[in-house]
Amino acid sequence: MTTAAPGANIVAWRCLAAVGLVCLLPPSAQAVVIDSLTGTGNTSAPVDDPGWANVGVLGVGTGVYLGNDWVLTAAHVGGGSIVLNGGTYAMLAGSGTTLSNNGLPGKSATADLFMFRLASTPPGLTGITIASATASPGAAVTMIGSGRDRGAFTQWSVNTGTVPWVWTEVPSGGNAAGYKTLTSRTMRWGTNAVAASGIWVDDGYGDTLMMATTFDDTGVPSNEAQAAYGDSGGGFFHKNGAAWELSGITLTVGGYSGQPDPGANAIYGDATYAADLSFYRSQIMAIVPEPSAASVAMAAGAGAWLAMTFGRGSRRNREGTTTG
Repeated sequence: MTTAAPGANIVAWRCLAAVGLVCLLPPSAQAVVIDSLTGTGNTSAPVDDPGWANVGVLGVGTGVYLGNDWVLTAAHVGGGSIVLNGGTYAMLAGSGTTLSNNGLPGKSATADLFMFRLASTPPGLTGITIASATASPGAAVTMIGSGRDRGAFTQWSVNTGTVPWVWTEVPSGGNAAGYKTLTSRTMRWGTNAVAASGIWVDDGYGDTLMMATTFDDTGVPSNEAQAAYGDSGGGFFHKNGAAWELSGITLTVGGYSGQPDPGANAIYGDATYAADLSFYRSQIMAIVPEPSAASVAMAAGAGAWLAMTFGRGSRRNREGTTTG
């Protein structure tokens, strides 16, 4: 496979063999990095909310509450107490289970996906619908994760004539650019579009069928998002018609050859990889019934009762920020 020079906004998954992956693991946890003017926003639910309150801090990672007391996260994050909608909820001992690859030949027995049950029910949270079909390339997604905040805009001069490439941080004039991250943690959302799907990736915790997004430099402040340490277990939400669905669980990131810690430096052209939940949906539904189906049934019953009862009567100035 070939690789492109940094700054070319390549789809990073194409150079997977040459670049490799960096898993979103401890010691630190980070929120999605967004390409807005300050990078400090998106810390409350968006107007069109895909499920903000169902995503929470799980140790140094992230987890998604599916409904009926069950949480889905990355296997490399594991179980434990999760903070959801302002409350902390403990894992029910012995309830954890790692999802499998359905016995697919040539793949590891288990995937990097883990579910566990809570010992108590979080009040006020509705269920999440798991996507039954893959989010195709070009599909818009909203990414939600918890952890570190975005740091300074940074440039690098990259020597692509060596293997691996040699990266040197420079105050200006670099041929690669992006953001460092801080150690402070915040829950945050961002947006992107699926660049590729149907990708089998072994991130060190088993083969998992994944989709990928690319961190593009759009030239103007935006909500364009890239995952970093601690976003593992966070959600990829896609709107199917008028309904939001959970399409993916963030697992890992991909960067360029020799790139300084892709988990801590979000550089334009980097990729975020998320498990394609449509492939694992039957396993998930065997453990936790479809929350939306129960909700629809209850709503329909309530509606029938009510009817019966009442029927009777410009580009940001990044150049000025790179020298500090």
